[in-house]
Amino acid sequence: MLLSFPAGMPACAGRHVRSYNHLQGDVRWRKLYSYNKYFLKIEKNGKVSGTKKENCPYSILEITSVEIGVVAVKSINSNYYLAMNKKGKVYGSKEFNSDCKLKERIEENGYNTYASLNWKHNGRQMFVALNGKGATKRGQKTRRKNTSAHFLPMNLKDVRQSVE
Repeated sequence: MLLSFPAGMPACAGRHVRSYNHLQGDVRWRKLYSYNKYFLKIEKNGKVSGTKKENCPYSILEITSVEIGVVAVKSINSNYYLAMNKKGKVYGSKEFNSDCKLKERIEENGYNTYASLNWKHNGRQMFVALNGKGATKRGQKTRRKNTSAHFLPMNLKDVRQSVE
């Protein structure tokens, strides 16, 4: 059986077209808790690192969807965005720019990874990661499977319960 459609009508006209517009502009307040047991923070001078203090004001983050699968992460109290430059350096940016666009992905272990949307190193994605001392790692030294790049987005009310 051959189906024909009137001119100008797409072949999928009878099918429901999925729309993900509701995800764009979605805003969540979270703390990013690393696999290494640090909360990611962006200080008022733009320095990005990890802290063990659950009540650190610079670790309260606003995660905003800017397009499908892409987010911007901003510290509520410092007003700096989480960013990565083309050399893989993780830093805080006062202004939202292309360095601030991060691909958010839920990994098989339930943790999220955040990779630079625009920058790669030798064709490989570069991820936001914290080492065992809470310092940021350069993006080119990270891989998706490295647990140093794995973060749990935690609701603010859930932080105290899970850390204790």
